[in-house]
Amino acid sequence: MARMELRYLHEIGRIKVTPEVLLGELYAKLGLAESDLPCGRVVDMAERLDWTRDPFDRLIVAQAMAADAALITADRLIRERFPGAVWATADHS
Repeated sequence: MARMELRYLHEIGRIKVTPEVLLGELYAKLGLAESDLPCGRVVDMAERLDWTRDPFDRLIVAQAMAADAALITADRLIRERFPGAVWATADHS
């Protein structure tokens, strides 16, 4: 689902890099891998996340929850509502 959201963000011009390039970098640098959890299990969890109306956010958070994994996101709402969400910014000062 994260790959699908990245595709959407690229199509509407919110990110410049294609999902293939971005995910390729993350796979290489972080050892990131796609989940193989059953979609139905993720959707069941996503349906209970009523703090957002965004279907991508619901599914991405549910995927992380089901996998007991951290979720890297710049989204402030997700970081406030999901304890497994992390974000780091570079200090350029």
